[in-house]
Amino acid sequence: MQKSFSYSLLPVSGSLGISGAKHLLNRCMIGPMPDEIKRFASFTINQALNELTINQPVPAEPLGYDATDTDVPVGTSWVIKPYNSNFNTQRERSLRSWWINNIVKQNPSLTEKMILFWHNHFAIETSVISHSLLMYKYCNILRSNALGNFRQLLYEITVNPAMLIYLNGESNKVGAPNENYARELFELFSIGKGPLVAEGNYTNYTETDIKEAAKLLTGWRVNRTSSNSYFDLTRHDTTTKQFTTAFGSQKIANQGDNEYKVLVDLILQQKETARFIVRKLYRWFVYYQIDNQVETEIIEPLATTLFNNNYQLVPVLTQLLGSEHFFSTGFIGAYIKNPVEFVVGLYRQGEVKEPISVIPNYTQWNNLFYACRETGMGPGEPPDVAGWPAWYKAPAFNELWVTASTVPRRTTYSNDITTKGMSNNGVKYQVDALALTRYVTDPSNPVILVKSLAEVFLPVEAGDIKLAKLKDVLLAGLPDSSWTFEWNKYQNNQADVTQKALIIRKLLELITAIVKLPEYYLS
Repeated sequence: MQKSFSYSLLPVSGSLGISGAKHLLNRCMIGPMPDEIKRFASFTINQALNELTINQPVPAEPLGYDATDTDVPVGTSWVIKPYNSNFNTQRERSLRSWWINNIVKQNPSLTEKMILFWHNHFAIETSVISHSLLMYKYCNILRSNALGNFRQLLYEITVNPAMLIYLNGESNKVGAPNENYARELFELFSIGKGPLVAEGNYTNYTETDIKEAAKLLTGWRVNRTSSNSYFDLTRHDTTTKQFTTAFGSQKIANQGDNEYKVLVDLILQQKETARFIVRKLYRWFVYYQIDNQVETEIIEPLATTLFNNNYQLVPVLTQLLGSEHFFSTGFIGAYIKNPVEFVVGLYRQGEVKEPISVIPNYTQWNNLFYACRETGMGPGEPPDVAGWPAWYKAPAFNELWVTASTVPRRTTYSNDITTKGMSNNGVKYQVDALALTRYVTDPSNPVILVKSLAEVFLPVEAGDIKLAKLKDVLLAGLPDSSWTFEWNKYQNNQADVTQKALIIRKLLELITAIVKLPEYYLS
């Protein structure tokens, strides 16, 4: 495929086709299934984005699955129980298993991808919060606002109890303001720094603005027993706060427990806030490099869309993801999968079967979490308030996912879920190789089989040389007819467990080889 780039935000025309649907779903979901890609291939871009932006059902609450949590019977929800620090570790494990399962079970939707986006944007660390119920409430804020309004999300996250703990908002009081959240609100969560213009002062805000914002945010506390935040007027700075010319020299008089919303509104009045958010969306969905042409022809008009729509997210997402720019051939297979996309994506695309009884699966989902963490990205465990460096650390950005330590760990995981299988509670979790042959028009033909399975897992064509090497994995030096014979022998007597095992083993060896290709690391 010849690589080219368009700088047009006009929507693409006609049906998406397999290539277009695969690119769209690879970027909007985590591990899209071949059936989903095939269905979307007949859609226009409007039809596709209408479905991808539908509000999704609220998932069932996380369940207790560890009998040592004697407060919660196994198989029942712990989020309706009062917080009990004695069982926090068990419930944190349940929460991260629940989070992973929500990704595993996702519908064709932007929701799960956007929840991860907002988690990276409003990063907090489970180990710092050390309160499973507050982390659950934080997750729900990200979910309920994932495709909603950025203003509303910023309102809610500012007084969210987990965020108040993480960035010391609960200790922010009159006479002793804590600037931690105010600083990150400007720098990371909304408007961004802009170039440094003087010591401590940036283009978009100054140290004075941080100090005034910190005063404005005083008074919020956290009740860990009720798992809520609340406003304490006696700790609130009631003086008038004076902002600099960066914010039109705005004065904000005391407005009590609504004052934080006035601050959010003031920040969102600045067009630069829209630009900052759009750049982050662009790096999340399209590509990590933003040159001058992209800034002028893509970022600026998208920021205008976000700003003019009162920070509603769907209009800007549909404009970006439906554009000729997004579907430029130069972007197809040009993005390195993050660890969640790699680990959970392979699990989904490999159609790993799970038992109907949900409790054994909690252990497996927790193992998937560990695989994500070991390869660099455990949900709930960003390295710091800035999120994962792959989305902000220039010039490498997402190339940071591929290191001397993470590549072997990705390989270990892919071997575990394909060739070996992962065993938990007497259940073997493994790629269902036979199920995947339904995507092959003629599984008895090794050429067709190899090409079709490569298309299931790879975002781009493997090329004749690699396809030939993959066929060698399947045939082990034997002629094509040997595979045809073995496949037909199995088809003629599917009760022959020895023959079935041989077929599965060879298919899994092929799939293992496919997902070790550099192309599988790409989206």
